[in-house]
Amino acid sequence: MKKRRVKLEDIARKLNISIATVSRALDESPRVKPSTREKVFRMAKAMGYMPNQIAKSLSSGKTNLIGVIIPRYDESFFIEVCRGIDHYVSKHNYKILISSSRTSFESEQENLSFFEKGLVDGIILCPSHETETFSHIRSIINKGIPTVLFDNIKEEVSGADHVLIDDNKASFSAVEYFIKKGKKKIVFIGGIKDKKVFQDRYSGYLEAMKKYNIPIDEDLILHCNSLDREEEDLEISKYFKNLKKRPDAVFTVTDNYGMMSMKILTKLNYNIPKDVEVIGFGDLGVGKVFVPSLTCVAQPSFEMGQKSAELLIDQLKDESDEKHKKRVITLETKIVFRESTGD
Repeated sequence: MKKRRVKLEDIARKLNISIATVSRALDESPRVKPSTREKVFRMAKAMGYMPNQIAKSLSSGKTNLIGVIIPRYDESFFIEVCRGIDHYVSKHNYKILISSSRTSFESEQENLSFFEKGLVDGIILCPSHETETFSHIRSIINKGIPTVLFDNIKEEVSGADHVLIDDNKASFSAVEYFIKKGKKKIVFIGGIKDKKVFQDRYSGYLEAMKKYNIPIDEDLILHCNSLDREEEDLEISKYFKNLKKRPDAVFTVTDNYGMMSMKILTKLNYNIPKDVEVIGFGDLGVGKVFVPSLTCVAQPSFEMGQKSAELLIDQLKDESDEKHKKRVITLETKIVFRESTGD
């Protein structure tokens, strides 16, 4: 026979007291005598009672849960952001509930709709590359749900705090570093064109090349069309195998692209960094143990999670009726030099 969950009325029946008294005792209400509270706690423990969090949430209006929506689970960047969020909110008696939009705008809307039904106290969201309209986010903000957006933000949303990096500037600095070392045939390996952060990293590449009067060679530019890891690897492999010109540097918009580029270039008998130097983007751990180790633009992923959580907790603490004034936090990046650039 399936064991039934212990309820407040079961404890009340055992002790021959009211359900209301049991409830108040478990909430440590001063209205209940210490001796009665002790009896209730002892009986609850003996019977294996577990509080019903949903019922508590209905009475308090709080769940102590933060909803986090990310585009995909298989990227180290999002794992690090979630670690940062969890690290911060746990200090404030909150837990996180993570959901993936699977890089789909429709799924992103569904996740938001699910969270806004009272399941979470606030939401931290990275919009998918398909997100072109932000009315679904404005809708939850208008309903009084504290919201923070991070990373891939195509459009500023009033009432939501924003946490990001200057992708254009970060990309520019990496390409400028190559140019100042005398590199002129610089390959750019980008991601899907619809993604805002990849657009900004591409514009940084273009700006650096133009600043130093280096002609833009379309043969040295690849925008991966797939979001599947294996398909991306195949695209990069095919690109380098068919490339007629010999590059002297490669800048990629992710660490994974950087490592895949080094892997295929080595198979094509390039010596890294003697023949060609490589810089990736992210610095999420694997690049430093790759052989040769990968020079990267270090993205403060964990810090981005912490800062997003901090801004959300601040919103949750603010109980004033005044309209929330949007805050935009831009975190700093830096280049971490390793073997792939001979540093």
